[in-house]
Amino acid sequence: MKIRQRFSISLFALFLFAQFGVQAQNDNRSFFSVTAGYSLPVGELAREKLNDPFAGLTGSGYYGQVNYDFRIARWFGLKFSGSMNKNTTRPQPIVDIADLRVEEIKGFINETTSHTWDTRVSRWKFNAIMAGPAIFLNFNRVQIEGHIQGGYVKVTSPTVDMTGTFQSGQNQILVHLSPASTSGFGVGAGASLRLPIAGPLYFHLSGDFLATEAELKNVAVNVRVGNIPEVGIPINEKRFVGVANIGAGLGLSF
Repeated sequence: MKIRQRFSISLFALFLFAQFGVQAQNDNRSFFSVTAGYSLPVGELAREKLNDPFAGLTGSGYYGQVNYDFRIARWFGLKFSGSMNKNTTRPQPIVDIADLRVEEIKGFINETTSHTWDTRVSRWKFNAIMAGPAIFLNFNRVQIEGHIQGGYVKVTSPTVDMTGTFQSGQNQILVHLSPASTSGFGVGAGASLRLPIAGPLYFHLSGDFLATEAELKNVAVNVRVGNIPEVGIPINEKRFVGVANIGAGLGLSF
């Protein structure tokens, strides 16, 4: 009988604690959360286009993000966030460009056999520090937040190194794409869902879109076949690049 009484008292205390936590979260003004999840490229990073070494070069990846929200009023406030993205590199666009240039050069070196590639790549990096207004909607125990932001974005393109080998065993092929970094103003928008767990602790689901117009300078796919001088055409253009992130994590309200 005592065990049942103790269990009932513990259950009742836990219920009161949870109810107090929900009410406190609804009244609190500050929310701090850490999330991580899945990332997809958008814009020129994802779109394939011939003779552009960056188009279609980026694949999916992962990200981490830190958020701080401050409610000025019950339904309105400010959101500050910092995120780091690392996306995979798909070397096929570089392979296609290198194949075309190798075919152009083969006649000068009397090479008639086919070739294969050994490829090494690094990851794309897309980092951002953002701030902007946010709207908060409370539905009993659930809180929905939406925001738009602006801030600082830094994009770093990957390194791509390829070594080609002809079946004849002659005239080694070397291909290199150097990394390039660009930074500037970026924009973002997204929404999040907060589900209270206990006390100030809550489960955080979020989705964000981040983008910037990146200016990449003196970037080229350099191809060297045997003793033929290296061939490379530098690129100096602006591109609309971005990422779409979906993730989950934990947060504290206070």
